[in-house]
Amino acid sequence: MNHFRRLFLIPLCVLPLFSSSQTNWIVMDMVHNNPGEAPTQTEFNSPDTLRSYGYNAKVFFLFDAAQFGIDWTTLSPDIMPNGSNEYKWMMGKRDIIKEKYAQAHATGLDVYCMLDMIVLPKRLVEMYSDSILNSKGKIDINKPFTQHCVRLMMRQMFQQFPDLDGLVIRTGETYLHDAPYHQGNNPVQGDVIADHVTLINILRDEVCDKLNRKIFYRTWDFGQFHSLPKYYLAITSRVHPHPNLLFSIKHTTTDFWRSAITQGTPDYDHRDNYWIYETSKQGNPFNPTIGIGQHKQIVEVQCQREYEGKATHVNYIAAGVINGFPEYEDAGMPLPYCLNHLRHDSSIQGIWTWTRGGGWGGPYPQYEFWVELNAYVLARWANGNAQSEEEAFRMFALKKGLDPRDIDKFHTLCMLSLDGVMMGQYSKMGGTWVNWTRDASVFDEAQLGFMMNILKQGRQREYSKEKHDAVKVWKRINRLAQQLRFADPQLTHYVRSTCTYALMKYTFFADAWDVFMCKAQQEQGNTPALHYQKLLAKAQASLAAWDNFVTDNNLSPLRYNYSQWKKATDP
Repeated sequence: MNHFRRLFLIPLCVLPLFSSSQTNWIVMDMVHNNPGEAPTQTEFNSPDTLRSYGYNAKVFFLFDAAQFGIDWTTLSPDIMPNGSNEYKWMMGKRDIIKEKYAQAHATGLDVYCMLDMIVLPKRLVEMYSDSILNSKGKIDINKPFTQHCVRLMMRQMFQQFPDLDGLVIRTGETYLHDAPYHQGNNPVQGDVIADHVTLINILRDEVCDKLNRKIFYRTWDFGQFHSLPKYYLAITSRVHPHPNLLFSIKHTTTDFWRSAITQGTPDYDHRDNYWIYETSKQGNPFNPTIGIGQHKQIVEVQCQREYEGKATHVNYIAAGVINGFPEYEDAGMPLPYCLNHLRHDSSIQGIWTWTRGGGWGGPYPQYEFWVELNAYVLARWANGNAQSEEEAFRMFALKKGLDPRDIDKFHTLCMLSLDGVMMGQYSKMGGTWVNWTRDASVFDEAQLGFMMNILKQGRQREYSKEKHDAVKVWKRINRLAQQLRFADPQLTHYVRSTCTYALMKYTFFADAWDVFMCKAQQEQGNTPALHYQKLLAKAQASLAAWDNFVTDNNLSPLRYNYSQWKKATDP
């Protein structure tokens, strides 16, 4: 085990999961490995760690899904012939998956796995292509034989893996990076409503009803089922409720971005899509499909936000998810806009955190302190309605050995991070490209189009001031961090150094913003080249300072990829 990971993950004593004041919410976690990369090395893979945090269920990621441990012999022994490469691969996966499921169950966790639909063995598709594929060569859920295969897959999975308590169904995206003998695609190939309804009803019948196991059906897509109430209701109203059927929804209207809500509640009813451009222009409210309809739901939360640095520094999103992000209150959004508003809503059955992962590539925090903070507070709050975010925070701080006299400072620091990220990366005024940075990449030139609009409004100085005001917020965070005293000096150093890292990161972001804005002005012929060069030199200096700090403090896994920045600023 990594020395620092062992050091920072100070044992959190196992407390009773429920008390008389608590509700029986499902509190489950998943480590979202980067597809195509080595699995994430994290303490959150450990069932014992999850139990100690207050979780009661574990979701295994796509490539530990039970579908990769079945041989399909009930359909045909020729699909994975004994001795073939496919068969050997499948048997290896089966042994690994069985062991992982058993270990989780032994600690008292419920066991679920997430699987992409629809994914089938390549040989199966080749053998029965006429009965499975549509005219475009895609697996077609509306074909009777495809439906038969899905039903058969469900039965085989639960027969082969009796420790499996249910499935998390993922549609919309299909990852096959670590599944060399399978192929698949989104089941929605025609009518978004009809295709979802067909698949959901098959799963409801086969898994929820016949096998008495749970289905968590993710609504995630690119701006319809997941984001628009009319689509959500049109699909779910055609599925009869079942106690084992839940719909899983991200707490945000779209992806795990933040964006100022500039025009009040969006007019969802008159839209056919609400996605990245709409988010950038109008905001990213609390998901409007949460708490509506006749079905049970679970809410998805990403603890290591892929668009906001992946927990390389403080980003206390747990407070925003539980109590509401500041931009919701600023816009006067109607309730509900946080989990606290839904605490006693019987349709909400729990939360599902992704402690690690989401997105692609780095940066890669080698220590998990900032992830742990979000996970601990969310899990503890979800397991007790008498426990506020602040109380859960205090418990975490004490368990980590923080001097009790410093807890208020630490909480202030963490709460400030909500403004620091919003102002430094997005904008409280809205109208910026939410994908300006993501994962380890800086900066997407699509932002230039939004900057052109800012110039048309004559608000370029306001936006620049906001970015540099964000730096002031991070300076305050850094000052507070230098005053914190944990029992372990190495943890103290890590917290302090990552707050300095964040300050240097957002200093560069502010300077880079000015460079991009000047570039936008240049395209209109309004700025002398000399002014641009001065701004560019300043940004390059702040980038060099940040990069040198990363090197000097052995934080290289936290380094960003600057290729887009270099491409955008090359002469």
